Amino acid sequence: MPGLNVLLALMTLETGGAETHVVGLAQELKKRGHRVVVASQGGCLEEELLKAGIKHFQVPLHSRAPWDMLRGFHLMARLVNEEKIDVIHAHARIPAWVGHFVSLVTRRPLVTTAHGIYSANLGMRAFTAWGRHVIAVSSDVKTHLVKNFGVETDCVTVIPNGVDTARFAPAADPEPVLTEFHLAPADPKVVYISRLSGARGEIALRVIEAVPELLRRCPNLKTFIVGEGDKLSEVRRWAEKVNQDFKTGAILVTGARTDTAALIAPATVVIGVGRVILEGMASAKPVVVAGEAGFMGLLTPENLDLAKRHNFSGRGTEQPTRADLITAAVERVLKNPNYAAQLGEFGRGVALEEFSLPRMAAEVEKVYYQVLGRSTDALAR
Repeated sequence: MPGLNVLLALMTLETGGAETHVVGLAQELKKRGHRVVVASQGGCLEEELLKAGIKHFQVPLHSRAPWDMLRGFHLMARLVNEEKIDVIHAHARIPAWVGHFVSLVTRRPLVTTAHGIYSANLGMRAFTAWGRHVIAVSSDVKTHLVKNFGVETDCVTVIPNGVDTARFAPAADPEPVLTEFHLAPADPKVVYISRLSGARGEIALRVIEAVPELLRRCPNLKTFIVGEGDKLSEVRRWAEKVNQDFKTGAILVTGARTDTAALIAPATVVIGVGRVILEGMASAKPVVVAGEAGFMGLLTPENLDLAKRHNFSGRGTEQPTRADLITAAVERVLKNPNYAAQLGEFGRGVALEEFSLPRMAAEVEKVYYQVLGRSTDALAR
């Protein structure tokens, strides 16, 4: 079956789960023979698209200002016509809202991806567009869309996130990060990666709060806090206080980084939610699910199904993320290297089997053909 012309629309291309998702999806769709273009306000991940030979068009899809949305509509509509787009695929509320009207005018189908749980108050419901079909990244997100937004069950397909299992792999070289930060290979390392804003930024503070007790038990421990946001300055202050108290550079606050695979490579344990957990799993690292929605702790075969159901977010637990819980989870890994290796091997296997980029792209491709009214029987390659 001939390849499609696909437009992926999102707010920005700064570091983040949805943004990384789009870049990976674009690259994989291209490998499958489709022509992909991306529209967003732009950001540091543009370079990855350009390296893959994927066009990016700067469109103000990050702003609710009426003039920006109107300009975004005109630019997207022109883009759809000039690039002969077959399917518009939006990845956030503003791109979906703009894409809804572009879809009406150009008569190209709109597909959206719901990356999480969204506010469902009356105002937000009134200004949310889901398109002809919605992709939900987990089963609880699908339930949320059906229950709180009235989306028809048959119009929602659950397709979990995919991770680049070649880039995030046990063979990834830790040496560049060890050299950059002057670290000893044998020293244990905790890596926490997240946006440092709002409630999620508070989790970084809980990680820092856990470090003093961990240092008392493991003085050579190093902890990376990776990300940016409105709490970055507060995170730096807390980290510096711990470093001064212990007279060591135990906490390394890096700001935003795009080389997450390199940062995870030397990790003893990875802490985060969502895509960060998948990246840690693919890298064969023990992972701790700790987010603003709840604390699940170490990912194990026993809690895997619950974690998958809630997109590795911590939802579905009754336990808030606390410093003492982080301490206990990390210490369990540090004290039991064999158990840590078993968890890493387990996570890598799950990532390869259920969360690879090729698998995700193949499922997304089926949705595209479905909304275009083409049989998926012809997709066998």
